[in-house]
Amino acid sequence: MAPNGFTRYIGYDNADVFRNMLIESYAAAKKNGLFFEGRLPMASTTEISQASGYAAADLNDERSVKSGIQSWLSAQRLQYSAEVITPLLMEAIRNCSANGKNTYFVLLCWLMKYLAAKPSVILYIGTGTLRELYFLLIMSSCGVRVEYVSYGMDSDFDKFPHKDKVQTVGGAMSGAVQIDFAHIDLSKAAQLCEMRASAQQVEGIVQRLDTTAAGIFEDFMADRRTRVVKHGGVFTEDGAIPVYSASLIGYDDEAVYNNMLLNFKEGFAKSKKQLIFIEKPLENPNAEEIRQLGSVNRSSVTQMIDELALQIKLNGDPVRTSLAQTELRRLLNSLYTGNPTVVYNYGSKFISWLYRCTQARKYAVQYEDIPLILYYGDISQSELYFLHYMSRVGFDVLYITPNKLLLDITVDKNLDNRMQIFQLPQTRDSGSYPSKQIKMKVNTVAYSAERELDTMLYGGDAGIFRDFQFPNSQTVTLRTTLEEIGILWKQEARFRQGFATSGNLVTVPNIFAKISGVRDGNVGEYWEEVRSRLTPETILRVKENRQAQPGSLDLSAYRGFYRNGQIDTERLKASSLNRYSYLPDRIQDMLLFKLQEAVDSRFLKLSGDELMCTVMHFGLNLDKEFMKLLQSFDFTKQLPKLIWIDAVEQTFTMEECIQLVLCNLIGFDILIYTPTGYKNLETFVSADAFEEHTLNEFKYNLEVPKFKIPSEARSSGLFGKLFRKG
Repeated sequence: MAPNGFTRYIGYDNADVFRNMLIESYAAAKKNGLFFEGRLPMASTTEISQASGYAAADLNDERSVKSGIQSWLSAQRLQYSAEVITPLLMEAIRNCSANGKNTYFVLLCWLMKYLAAKPSVILYIGTGTLRELYFLLIMSSCGVRVEYVSYGMDSDFDKFPHKDKVQTVGGAMSGAVQIDFAHIDLSKAAQLCEMRASAQQVEGIVQRLDTTAAGIFEDFMADRRTRVVKHGGVFTEDGAIPVYSASLIGYDDEAVYNNMLLNFKEGFAKSKKQLIFIEKPLENPNAEEIRQLGSVNRSSVTQMIDELALQIKLNGDPVRTSLAQTELRRLLNSLYTGNPTVVYNYGSKFISWLYRCTQARKYAVQYEDIPLILYYGDISQSELYFLHYMSRVGFDVLYITPNKLLLDITVDKNLDNRMQIFQLPQTRDSGSYPSKQIKMKVNTVAYSAERELDTMLYGGDAGIFRDFQFPNSQTVTLRTTLEEIGILWKQEARFRQGFATSGNLVTVPNIFAKISGVRDGNVGEYWEEVRSRLTPETILRVKENRQAQPGSLDLSAYRGFYRNGQIDTERLKASSLNRYSYLPDRIQDMLLFKLQEAVDSRFLKLSGDELMCTVMHFGLNLDKEFMKLLQSFDFTKQLPKLIWIDAVEQTFTMEECIQLVLCNLIGFDILIYTPTGYKNLETFVSADAFEEHTLNEFKYNLEVPKFKIPSEARSSGLFGKLFRKG
């Protein structure tokens, strides 16, 4: 019969963590179990005398040994099984020493003494002999959890026939951890044990939901039951706690922004949900708050963090108490970088701020619904960490500021990307939270009617789109056959598979393909195919042999415009590096957005500073031919085209590759004709970004004809004839 929880520890990875585990096991053993350090004590004369009354007459007779065990179990009214104990006891008699009778009496005395205590756990720290290993195995087989710590020094374990039934746990370190068990505070050890058990019970109960910029205030107002049901769950009082964590940085229209915030706060005050409003910076703990924390052992970081967590008691809310303890330990461990004092200071802040927000030192914590922490204004690193902490404890968290200078720190200190960050276009100082309504413009009847007609025609699923209706796009590269490229090439975007609109965003299906080789070697048909794909919206590029390698670029000017992989588009737009300042804002904003998308896409075989700076540099240096095409580009209609012909023996430059990826993300259809089949864009562009079609022959040293881009076709329909000039 396999033992019920027999674990042998021969090593560990973290001494502090292992020490705490041993202390907790010690506390459990002292409460309802057995603790041994060194050797198990030998039986006294009295114990041997008592065992003699149940000793087997013949140690070679299994029935005799079993009868003695059963008699003792019955006399003590113990529910353990003689069927389980007897075979192991007889095996030990045979294996442990030449003096089987001595082994029998030692084991019988131990079993009579320790099974009678009905322990739930045994903690044994030492180098067990074969006899002691059999004793532990028998106890484990009787349902007692055994934790055996030998640090790998137990040579007899290799001779133990049942070692495959023992779970052995190792680690990078194996030195004995020194613990003075005689001076352990058992009450604190018991509390730690209880805290860790509670942590397992609340694991995963808090679930972070996604919101949107448009629905942020409505989502935060929704009660817990509504959230659970909306996301397909079944509501129970002790079930999931679905929370939102978001920030709104910047503002748009001053009056709309002001009244929106005021109405949200006033609406919250009328609901059953509790609002915890923070507008002024959270001050460091005062002397009284530090005193209330009590003494915390700082001899090890792990012990210090555990004891800080034990300080948290939210009376009336055991679930959030467990969450607050668990998440404090998780957060402080993640913030530890080698300085225990920094961790202690964070811990004392978070605990003090938690008590301020919940008022748990004065009142029992009783929430009818999920409370909201609304933080307005300038914010510090510690306060952002605190908001992250409170979100994980089961609070809604909303951070609002019109000041976009706070964007960098909010992004940088957004642990686990838990907080959704929404930006509005304008910025100003935070000031105070709105307290009065601002007079707004009111639409006239005619204006409203015009807007309503606009919505009917150009909104929803009508399939009719106003010129330049969508300010931005996302692209999906079509996976096509070679033949489908010819069919799709001159098709408007709105008629392609995958086209979609949502709000102000349009999804544009486009082509990004490399055609390697020449079908059947027919060069004439090859050039005719290229000619047939030239449209008035086409930019044609012919790759030429470079006489010299381009020199190194000084990209230092761009380093101040990004942080942690995020381009500061507002600053870049306002800087002298922006060569597109003469273009309409919608074009500038779209291009700057696509720079960030190129960085995030992983389509470029670049990284770090080189990726960020080269994307900004080459992305801000597209020529005027691109700019003219972009200004007239409507995402729903005929897509602009970029055709490259590469018949030479040189790969594409970094500039050419970056601009290819940008054009793809903007929405261009791109074809790269490579009759040689040689490598070109692959130098810097990932194979995931484009499709490649390989034909059956390759041609070299081809002379590329001079192609002419066709002008805009003149209408030959009825309206064209009626309104044609001349």
